[in-house]
Amino acid sequence: MPHRLKKILSRAAKTFRPPPLRAAWLWANSKRILPPGSPEPGPWNSGRAPWVKGITEAVRDPMFKMVTGVMGAQMSKTDGVLLNAVGWRMDDDPGPVLYIGPTRKNVESVSKDRFSKLLKSVPSLFEALAKGKKDTINEKFINGQRIGFGWAGSATELASHPSRDVFIDERDRMGNNVGGEGDPVALAEARISNFIDGNVTVVSTPTYGSVETETDESGLERWKPSDEVNSPVWKLWQEGTRHEWAWPCPGSKCGRYFIPRFSTLYIPDGATPKQALDGARLFCPHCSDMIAEESKEWMNDRGVFVAPGQHVVGFCDDGALIEQGGVTVTVAFGTYLAPIDADSSASFWVSGLCSPWQTFGQRARKFVVAMQSGEPGRMQAAINTAFGELYMVKGDAPAWENVAALRRPYAFGEVPRGVQLIVAGVDVQGDRLVYVVRGFGYNFSSWLIEHGEIWGDTEQEQVWQDLGTLLETTYDGRPIVRMLVDSGYKPGGKAAPVHMVYQFCRRYYGRAVPTKGRQQQDKPYKFADVDQKGHERQPLKLMLVHTDHFKSWVHSRIEWPVEHAGAWFISQDASDDYCQQVVAEARLVTQAGRVFWHKLRTDNHYFDAEVLASTAAHLEQVHRLPRLGDEMLDQPSEADGVTVTPETPAAPDGAPAKPKPKPPPEPAPPAPKRKKRRRGAVSECQI
Repeated sequence: MPHRLKKILSRAAKTFRPPPLRAAWLWANSKRILPPGSPEPGPWNSGRAPWVKGITEAVRDPMFKMVTGVMGAQMSKTDGVLLNAVGWRMDDDPGPVLYIGPTRKNVESVSKDRFSKLLKSVPSLFEALAKGKKDTINEKFINGQRIGFGWAGSATELASHPSRDVFIDERDRMGNNVGGEGDPVALAEARISNFIDGNVTVVSTPTYGSVETETDESGLERWKPSDEVNSPVWKLWQEGTRHEWAWPCPGSKCGRYFIPRFSTLYIPDGATPKQALDGARLFCPHCSDMIAEESKEWMNDRGVFVAPGQHVVGFCDDGALIEQGGVTVTVAFGTYLAPIDADSSASFWVSGLCSPWQTFGQRARKFVVAMQSGEPGRMQAAINTAFGELYMVKGDAPAWENVAALRRPYAFGEVPRGVQLIVAGVDVQGDRLVYVVRGFGYNFSSWLIEHGEIWGDTEQEQVWQDLGTLLETTYDGRPIVRMLVDSGYKPGGKAAPVHMVYQFCRRYYGRAVPTKGRQQQDKPYKFADVDQKGHERQPLKLMLVHTDHFKSWVHSRIEWPVEHAGAWFISQDASDDYCQQVVAEARLVTQAGRVFWHKLRTDNHYFDAEVLASTAAHLEQVHRLPRLGDEMLDQPSEADGVTVTPETPAAPDGAPAKPKPKPPPEPAPPAPKRKKRRRGAVSECQI
C-alpha cells in the first residue's frame, strides 16, 4: 500500500474511532516523555504532583464549563494542567483550542519552548502537526484543528476565534479589561458558547485579599468566603465548588485528614534563614505531631480534594473514604467528589507546601528572608508563590466604596459650579492611553469631568491624534489649560526611533508636559531638560514628579469633608473600575523608614492619571483661585458635629427681615508665600 494512501486511511480511522475515556493526566502518563535537560527527564509521572489528576478530570467532566486552579509556584500549573490538557485534546478528541498567557513574551516562550518540546515528545502529535507556514509561534494546526496562542493584551485573539477549550494561565497577572472589551475570563466564556462540551480552565497564583478560616463539623479548617478579596482567581475559586487539597497525618495514632496551609508550618521563634531551612516542620492540627519532609510523598500519594459539606472518614488501598449527605463513597486518590449542589464551575486550591520540588525548609526560609527584609514586595511573593495564599496589605489607602460615595448628580462633560480651571492627566500603556479630566476651584475643590481610555497601539500616530482631539476639547466653553502625560513608559521600547510622548508634547508645547515619577525628591516637582538628538532647536522640559507627595495628596482629598471647600468629587457616570483603580495602591513605610507604595490591584492607571491631574493643578497655582461662593459642595449635617439652623420663616409684610445665621467657618488655606522674581525671569508655569 502506498505510504500516502496509508497515511490517509490512518487519519480517517482516527476520525471515526471514538475518543479514549481518559483525562489529560492519564494521556500524559501513557504518551508524554520529558526530554533530556528537563528537571526530571523520562516518562511523565502525574503522581509527582497528584492534584493535577483531579483538576484535569474536571476539565474532561461535561458537568463543568469552568475549572479554576489556585496554587503557588512550582506546582505544575502550566505543564501538568494546561499543556497536558492541550495535548490531550488535540490527540484524543481534536477540537479548536486557545491558550492565553499574561504577556506576549511569556506566551511566545511557552509556544516556542515548552509546547514545542511536548509536541516532539509525542509522536502522534508531531506527525499530525501541520508543518511549514502554518506552524507559527502564535498559531498551530494539529489534526486539522487550530491552537491559538494569545496574551492578555491581544483582544483580537480572545474575541475572534471560537474555541472548544480556552486555557488561561496566571490570571492574576492580567488586567481586568482586555482591549477595552472586558474581563478576559468573560471573553473566554463567549468563545466556547458554540460548543456543548466547551470548557474554560483558569490557573494562577493568587495575589491580594483578606480571608479567614473556619472549622467545619468534621474538624477540617477551611477557607471562609470573603468579600475583601481583590485577587481575580480567588474570586473565581469562591464562585466554584471550593475544593481544597487534604492529606492524612502520618502519625501512627492519628491518620486523620487535614488541609495544609501556612498556619500549619512550624518555624522556630526568631529563626535565622539557615535555622528556618533546617528546623521547619509541618504539624498536624489534630494531634500536634511534627511532620518531617520525608513524609510528604506518602501524604501526597493519599491526598484528595475535599469540598464544603464533605467529611473524610479515612482511607483504604482504593482511595479516600468521603462521607457526603449520609453516604460514604470511595474516591480515588488525587481526585475529587462533586458536591451534591455543584453547578457548572469546579474550583480547586492546593497549598504550596505540597510541592515535591520545594521542601518545608525552603518555603520557610523564603518567608523568613522576606520578613527580615521588610520589603512588602518580597513578603507578598513569599505568601503568594511559596504558599499559594492571599497577601493582605496593611497600608494606608481609602476603601473604594468611599470613592464611589463621592459620586454627584452631574454627567460626564458637564462642568459643575465652582470649576474655574480644567486640567488633565494621562497614563501611557502599550495598548492604550488612560486619562482623567478634572476641574478645580477654590481651595483645590475639584470635580471629575471625564475619565476614559483611548485604545490603540501607542507606538502609532493615530492614538496621539485622538489625544490631541481630547486636548482641544472644550467643556462648557472652558479649555483644558494643562495636560500632564506620563513618559516613564516609552511606546515601542528602546528600539523605537521616536519617543511618542515627547513628540506629542512638542506638538502642543506649553499645554502638554511630559512627566516622570520620582520616589524621592527635595521638591514636589521640578524640571529637567530633555536631551534628544535632532531636537536641539526645539528643546523640551521634563517634569519630575515626587510620586509619594502627590499620591498622598490625592488620597487625603478623597477623605476631605464633603461640605468644606477642598472636597474631591466624581461624576455620576464614573465606573466602579475607576473607583477601584484610584485606591489601587497603599502607602507603607518599611522598618528602615522608606516609603513604599504597594499595588493592591493589577490596574492602577486611573490613580496615576489622577496624580498627574493634581500635579497639573499645583503647577497652575490653583491655590490662588478666588472663592466664588456658589461651589457645588454638600451642606453640613448634624452628624458632622455642626449645628444646622433651620431656614428663617418669611417675615410678615412690613416687618424687618431677620438676618440669616452665618455658615460654619471653613478651614482657610495657608497664605502662599510670594517669592520675588527678577525682571525678565520666566515662570515654570509658562514653559
